[in-house]
Amino acid sequence: MKLVVEQVVGYMLKVMKSGIKITTYRYEFNAIRHADYGTFLNLVKGPLPFMMKWHNGVISEGSHNPNYDCDFEGLYKSGPSLMLFYKKCMMEYGKIEDKDIPDNIFHKVVTFEIAIRMHANNYKLLSTIERTDLITVIEVLCAHKNINETQKEKVQKAREFVNMIKHFKHQFPTWEEGVRHFKEGYKVLIEHDLLIFNNH
Repeated sequence: MKLVVEQVVGYMLKVMKSGIKITTYRYEFNAIRHADYGTFLNLVKGPLPFMMKWHNGVISEGSHNPNYDCDFEGLYKSGPSLMLFYKKCMMEYGKIEDKDIPDNIFHKVVTFEIAIRMHANNYKLLSTIERTDLITVIEVLCAHKNINETQKEKVQKAREFVNMIKHFKHQFPTWEEGVRHFKEGYKVLIEHDLLIFNNH
């Protein structure tokens, strides 16, 4: 199952890697890539999809409320706004082809951080006040899931590849090597059931 966020944020990551400076829609992009769904919804203001919610034995209809009780609800409610945002970005930045990284890897890069943060939030491992850096999120989530040091290091290497796309600092000698390390770290998430869906 492919998520809308994979296509949209994957495209914007290609824009970043291409060297184009993201000024138009910068705040929207920063909000959605950091999984700040509330800010993203307030900026884009797309329609909210129909949603029935069950909480503590009470069923409610949450389609008209932009707030969310969990990350998955925020991601689901962002769907229509993501499509609006994608259309605007395509108009602004045009089609981007990348010769180093296939699209399916860009899509997995998107869900990599979202999934890690979502699971850490679900286990209540993160501060609700300040945003925790991804290095620390991986550390606490791996400790909680009893993931060994070798596998944890693979996940951290995958994180370095994500940073290589966002902020190129020669984290790996080649993009090919970076992709290889990312795939190994992504497999750890699959093995420990730490994705959003089994969309690998």
